[in-house]
Amino acid sequence: ELYMVNVGDKLNIFWPDGDSQSCQKLVGKVIDIVNSKKEKKDSNIKYKIYFKAINETRIVKLSKVKWELRRKRSHESNAPTVSPTATENGSKRQKTSTLSAESYKRILAPMVGASELAFRLLCRRYGATLAYTPMMSSDRFAVDPLYREQEFQTVPEDRPLVAHFSANDPDVFLAAAKHVEHTCDAIDLNLGCPQRVAHSGHFGSFLLDPEDRPLVLKMVNTLSTNLSIPLFVKIRLLNSVDETTELCQQLITAGAALIAIHGRYRVNLVGRTGPGARDGAAHLDEVKEVIQRLREQGFKVPIIANGNVRTWEDVVENAQFTDASGIMSAEGLLDNPALFHQGIDSSAKIRNKPEKGEVDKLVLAQEYLDLVEKHPTKLKTVIFHIRRMCKDELTEYQLMEECLNAPSPAALQEIVTQMVQMKQSGTFQQDPNKAKRAKDALERKKREEGKRRDFEDRMKRKAKREGRPLDFYLSQGAAPPTKEIIERLKKLPSEEAFQEWKIHYSQHCFAFHFGTKKSDGSGIGGCERDRTCSFLHAEFVVTSAEEPEVYG
Repeated sequence: ELYMVNVGDKLNIFWPDGDSQSCQKLVGKVIDIVNSKKEKKDSNIKYKIYFKAINETRIVKLSKVKWELRRKRSHESNAPTVSPTATENGSKRQKTSTLSAESYKRILAPMVGASELAFRLLCRRYGATLAYTPMMSSDRFAVDPLYREQEFQTVPEDRPLVAHFSANDPDVFLAAAKHVEHTCDAIDLNLGCPQRVAHSGHFGSFLLDPEDRPLVLKMVNTLSTNLSIPLFVKIRLLNSVDETTELCQQLITAGAALIAIHGRYRVNLVGRTGPGARDGAAHLDEVKEVIQRLREQGFKVPIIANGNVRTWEDVVENAQFTDASGIMSAEGLLDNPALFHQGIDSSAKIRNKPEKGEVDKLVLAQEYLDLVEKHPTKLKTVIFHIRRMCKDELTEYQLMEECLNAPSPAALQEIVTQMVQMKQSGTFQQDPNKAKRAKDALERKKREEGKRRDFEDRMKRKAKREGRPLDFYLSQGAAPPTKEIIERLKKLPSEEAFQEWKIHYSQHCFAFHFGTKKSDGSGIGGCERDRTCSFLHAEFVVTSAEEPEVYG
């Protein structure tokens, strides 16, 4: 019986003590596995194992150990295997991680509201070798079964998978990770989020300051020591290459088995400007320098480069330039989920894989909607993905407004089918008036999203001041009203309708649905405050017995 060994695994190493009958024992963790020599018959592979002893600073290189390779599924074929090794309590077990060097090559980044199960499966179909979940709050995940059910959804084919968490407490982080330890391949600590919510919640890139370094390293050490799967970390660049390199050294020494570096700095929260803003290229030259220094110092855990990826050529060039173990993409995959398809072996049989050029975005959209039907997610997430991957087509065929206001995934499927038919027939003629309406709809959507972010930031700051969970106010009155509810409330006296509204729809603008416009006809809906309104101006939801509640 053979057992797999991966970076991050804890091992007991025994060797003879001179000429005596006793053995010496060293307990520690694998920090790197390097292919040393391949045998002629391809039956065995020799590996150099870089092994960090627990409670010691030294790194031991085990170069005389012969590891047997067991042929496994294609995505595991490069994973080394060894004979059973006794753990500290004397029992024998097999690690659940199936990660190999090939798994790190092409990675779907963690994205809030965007790297959900259906989208992960689509990206895997077109060449992604590893995928991260959206960011999940370790505080809630550790104690809330409903939150876990909603936020962590997976299926057997969704592997290898990294569960991505925000955290600032070692024990809470470990408790959250334990819930998914046996249903994913690695746990990831978010040290890269630059958003206001990360600042108010004290997580993400706002844990990179020197005063929080002991906390960060304790979280990494706690999880790497107490989990059966590796602990990864995703960071941003610090102010200098020296600082970023030192951070990576400390993370690896504490137990990080992989580090993904987003090649941008933490953003300036005042005006969202400066070197950390999304605009402009990522600093891959600094990522390259960090990787080079780590390699020179003997640190050989995988380092992933994140940033500046829009095309397959970018993937190839960035990998060559940085010498990273793999390339991670977020924005590029949102625009083109088949970004990695040219990295798939030519013998692989997948739908819609052309010999050259890009994959048809409309076919990608159809495939995504088919996956959504099997693995439902929030309607706003589905609309977001269709808008991103079909932006050019929605603009060309003047269907952007219909997309943004689609009441269900089925309606989005009809829109995509309509675009396919118009593309095939070649008879479409643009309507100038509709083009203006579509532009206005997109601008309105952006304003709504901006207002929503501002609203969420205010509510989280308020909750923090009051010592409540950050999502305390955001969990109340968030769901938009249905058409039936609007019609029923309009029949009630205004004050009675308002009191009921405050209880169930407190995040939404009452005047938008029930007020009247200014005398000059200005305003949005019935709200005189127009764009300055602090509440949400969301249209009512069209309900259907055929649509799952999760879409509401």
